[in-house]
Amino acid sequence: MTKSSSALMDAALEMIAESGLDELTLSAVARRAGVSRATAYREFGDKDGLVTALTRREIGEMIAAGYQEFDVFAPMPQLARAATLFAIRYLRKHAAFTYIRVHEPAWLLNVAISHDGSEVNLIEMVGALLTPLLSVRRTDALALTPAQAAEVAVRTVLSHVLIERSHLTDEQVADAVARAVGR
Repeated sequence: MTKSSSALMDAALEMIAESGLDELTLSAVARRAGVSRATAYREFGDKDGLVTALTRREIGEMIAAGYQEFDVFAPMPQLARAATLFAIRYLRKHAAFTYIRVHEPAWLLNVAISHDGSEVNLIEMVGALLTPLLSVRRTDALALTPAQAAEVAVRTVLSHVLIERSHLTDEQVADAVARAVGR
């Protein structure tokens, strides 16, 4: 990652937390980052390229933060529960995610699922990052394949944080994920 691409993504993240994605432009991001508009276009191509790169970076940062918070070598049910609770709480504290969830939820649906040749599929992207962690487990520890277990966790967390009202507590959601993926 170049210094300018990092500055552009930082600026974009701040702007998304303040006013969302609908009005975000590469020109405005470049101004905020203190780089030329041409640099922004060279680094990302267009707004979708910037959003894709930023999404990948933020997911990577969330997963890295998670590895610092829970024991990746814990028994599967305990790991699934801790990772689910961590992800729910992390996303609720993420300013840009929160702004989009409240004001522009269609954007989250756009990145959560495949559509019209989209480069970003949140479920597949996070699943691909979690699958190796799950793959090092004993095969009898999982009720599903590692890719399926990752998908269950991601879909459950995403739906729980997108829909604010729930009869389920975060702990109940985490317990459900643990039961669904572990034996």
